[in-house]
Amino acid sequence: MRKFAIMAAVAATALMALPTAAHAEWYAGAAYTNFDYDGGDVDAVTGRLGYKFNPNFAVEGEASTGLDDGDVELNHNAALYGVAMLPVTDQFGVHGRLGWQTTEADTPFGEVEDDGVAYGVGAHWNFTPGFGLRADYTRLEGDEGEADALSLGAAFNF
Repeated sequence: MRKFAIMAAVAATALMALPTAAHAEWYAGAAYTNFDYDGGDVDAVTGRLGYKFNPNFAVEGEASTGLDDGDVELNHNAALYGVAMLPVTDQFGVHGRLGWQTTEADTPFGEVEDDGVAYGVGAHWNFTPGFGLRADYTRLEGDEGEADALSLGAAFNF
């Protein structure tokens, strides 16, 4: 009887996962990002990779590296987020995200390494099922300081 109960629980779990798996998809993107730190702002290029479990929830990672060599040089910013999505139409949706980020930058005062919580909101508009535009605002908060990041880029669904 115990084996039957275990098999029934496994089967029920697998059946519940089928609708989720039917909507699962990977997505990737490349974007221009402007980080506005307490000591100045930095332009960066950002790469993003995510996995959408269903139309309303995803997990994504992103990494940025600085483009210019002003007073502050961004070596990297990397983050991992949980993303809540709200599809408004088949082509347009909004999202919120919450995660953990780490940043390393060179400043006139030396190298700064910081990590902490990151959260933000954004929107996307798909021109086709496989390609669209995405915009994000993200707040980065760490022990050493805070930053606001604005990002605009391409999004690829596959």
